[in-house]
Amino acid sequence: MAEQTQTTEITPTKIQKDGSIISRAGQALDSFKKFSNEPAVQRSIPVMITLFVIFMGIMSFILFREPTRTTLFSNLPENDKSRVVDVLRSNGIDVSIDRSTGEILVPSQEYYEAKMKLAAEGLPSSVPHGYDLLENIPMGTSRSVEFMKMKQTQEIELSRSINEIANIIGARVHLAIPEKSVFVRESAPPTASVFVKLSDGRVLSNSQVRSIVHIVSSSIPNMSADDVTVVDQYGTLLSQPEDDPNSAVTSRQLKHRIKIEKLYRERILSLVTPIVGPGNITAQVNVQMDYTSSQVTEEIVDPDSIATRSEQSSADESTDRPARGVPGATANQAPLAAELATDIPIQGQEAEFKQRSSSNVTNYEVSKKLSTIINPIGVIEKVKTAILVKNKMVETPEGLVSQPISEEDKEKISSLVKEAVGFDDGRGDSIVVTSGDFVDEMEVITTKWFEQAWFQNMIGQLSTVLILAIVTFGALKPLLNRILVPSSGEGSAMLTDQDLEDDDTEDEVEVQEGESLEDIKAKLKPKKSSISPEMLDTANTYDDKVAVVRMLVGDEAGKISNVFRQLLSKDT
Repeated sequence: MAEQTQTTEITPTKIQKDGSIISRAGQALDSFKKFSNEPAVQRSIPVMITLFVIFMGIMSFILFREPTRTTLFSNLPENDKSRVVDVLRSNGIDVSIDRSTGEILVPSQEYYEAKMKLAAEGLPSSVPHGYDLLENIPMGTSRSVEFMKMKQTQEIELSRSINEIANIIGARVHLAIPEKSVFVRESAPPTASVFVKLSDGRVLSNSQVRSIVHIVSSSIPNMSADDVTVVDQYGTLLSQPEDDPNSAVTSRQLKHRIKIEKLYRERILSLVTPIVGPGNITAQVNVQMDYTSSQVTEEIVDPDSIATRSEQSSADESTDRPARGVPGATANQAPLAAELATDIPIQGQEAEFKQRSSSNVTNYEVSKKLSTIINPIGVIEKVKTAILVKNKMVETPEGLVSQPISEEDKEKISSLVKEAVGFDDGRGDSIVVTSGDFVDEMEVITTKWFEQAWFQNMIGQLSTVLILAIVTFGALKPLLNRILVPSSGEGSAMLTDQDLEDDDTEDEVEVQEGESLEDIKAKLKPKKSSISPEMLDTANTYDDKVAVVRMLVGDEAGKISNVFRQLLSKDT
């Protein structure tokens, strides 16, 4: 009897893992095909197609219809129109121009966005003419409406005038003009408020603010300059009236003092910088000034300078007769002219009395000197100067060492500064020159690593990733596994061509006749091969077949469960 040897080759089959993406996609496709083959789904397909077509038609109508447009600006000058159109098109806004009126039109839903874009660019730069409002006043308009139209016209025209001032890109004027009343006591003065928008980094000078105030006050009857208020876009009151007139003088004096100190400081820096180098010196000057205004009037008499102004001389002579008659009697009267005696008195008789007087008056002119002395305003009383020079860097064996400047250098700098600022020891001027180390870089205060922004951001990002991971692996993955695993195991029970090709590359295990199951396990264990279904044919006994089935179930639990699930679904 011939001896027959039967050799069975067991080739482990390499089956793709159940968790691979390709197998899951195939299972999902099979599930979709099974769902689409349901009768209810087949009956609902025409309805779904109809609804989809209606939805696409509505969306096409909404997307491709002409949007409703509105006028952006009316009565806009041509130069502003071109700039407005360019800005809107550069920002992606669908702008068009009305062919009949030439007005700029934009979609209604983009109206406010277009306004914001133009405002950011400072457009429109011009203001409509105010007198256009008066052209369309209908007949029969009430007096109050006409008054409001006139006031609005004045506001617009004043805004146009203020816009022409430098550094102003926009202005609005608000007038509060009370209506005229027949009662004088009830009349109130008109007031005005001006809002100006300045260019970036620009300010209005005091003279410009005063000009705006005078433009408004002189344009409205009976309006005082104190009743006009000017405010900028930052809420700063520019036209605040001065309660004390002297405060304006003090402000000018302070500006004058700062100007002189700046002049002296620039002189010092320009003079000493070539000696110590740029960036190695800093100086400050304190100037004390006297702004007292005084006037002295003095009258001086010069006694040495005498001149005869006038001289007057006079002489007077009179003759009286001696007294005659009885004492106590009535005084004798002079006889008549015809009775006058012409006899010459005889010698020995009494002579007549004669009176003579003379005077001489001389007027002299004394020299006088009248002088008026007005002391100048802004006299420098004292100048104090402080100069700080950077220490010299001297190279030593230990490296660069900071060394103060010498006394000789200090004296040299001090003498130069004295000549530059007009040093006067008599009025108490002083100069201080010293040296020190300059701090090139500020010391940076470092925060702890866990307090820094990057660490806080990283914590936030890691927290977000952790939450997403918990949600994904805790909730989404089980849900996806239930959705992607098909109800039938046809696709998973069948081997693909790629799997068969991969099987050829695996190591083959030869099973000899008479080998037990334990011997086959010993051969498979070193190679870590999977259990092949062909091993059931080589099993000799029922117990071996049961053992092989148990090994298959332990190795391919997922596939075996799919097979049982398919069998159960077919039975039901």
